[in-house]
Amino acid sequence: MTARIAIAALSLSFFAASGGSDTRIFFQRGVNLTAEFPDGYTSELSRIMVDHVSEYGVNAIALVPYGFTSRTDPVIRFGGNHSMESDDGIARIVKHAHERHIRVMLKPQLWMHGGYPGDLEFTKPEDVAKWFAQYRLFIEHYARLAASTNSDMLCVGVEFVKLCKYESRWRSIIQRVRQLYTGPLVYAANFGPEFETVQFWDALDYIGLNNYYALPDDLSTAAIVAKVEAVHRKFHKPVIFPEAGFSSYESPHRQPWDDTGKRLSPHDQARCYEAVLKAFYRKPWFQGMYWWKIGTNGYGGLEDGSHTPWKKPAMEIVKKWYLAGGR
Repeated sequence: MTARIAIAALSLSFFAASGGSDTRIFFQRGVNLTAEFPDGYTSELSRIMVDHVSEYGVNAIALVPYGFTSRTDPVIRFGGNHSMESDDGIARIVKHAHERHIRVMLKPQLWMHGGYPGDLEFTKPEDVAKWFAQYRLFIEHYARLAASTNSDMLCVGVEFVKLCKYESRWRSIIQRVRQLYTGPLVYAANFGPEFETVQFWDALDYIGLNNYYALPDDLSTAAIVAKVEAVHRKFHKPVIFPEAGFSSYESPHRQPWDDTGKRLSPHDQARCYEAVLKAFYRKPWFQGMYWWKIGTNGYGGLEDGSHTPWKKPAMEIVKKWYLAGGR
């Protein structure tokens, strides 16, 4: 029995044991493909990048359309034909990816001026209600787009650290999304307390962790694997990483989320990729990851310190595992 068949058998045994038989569950050898200036999702280069990543064994991409909000005003603005992530551009990328047998997760996110969505918090009940009403309109739009483009998965939220406590509101949103889109759903929780305390995983098809947990200097992953497996055991859902990544600066394992300038070290990035892939890739309850990130404009290279693995040793680590890792 080959390694790939053996892992598949383990995964099927896991789903049978947990009462699951959802054929939409698949192992995701993924990357986030983000729209980067000047090449939005409508550009020819964006489709060329889909072709390029397929050569590395990628079988799934996450597309990331942004909405915009602020810390003080519970209003969300999104959409428009002139957006880098326009609906038309997303539809073109989905069609192109499917023609290359690559599946697509639609992962709408919010861009918050002066912070990030995990900082969003409202003290007035009327502001909480307004924000969730606005967010419902936002995610309904992308649920409809996911349905019309036959996207293979939808992420219903990303890193709302201080807003995920409103469990009933999230369950209501998930229920509404399922009325509009019949594919698998995930929520992308931030590493740490949010991921470890979300209570609505049972309403979704996947447990989603944006894996930026720090690693010790020896790159041991034992503590992180234990944290992730504990959540899986509680909810009996397969786990994916809608995001995971490290910068290309020295010692990125200490603060994987940080990409502020230090001494360049793309080989340190590659070592961290290897550690995470080795730790999770063959776990039967683990169903894949989407590395953060590859841009539609093809930026990267050894002089780039950002999170992208493109044109760096980390991408060769991805290729090794995605093509010969047994799944």
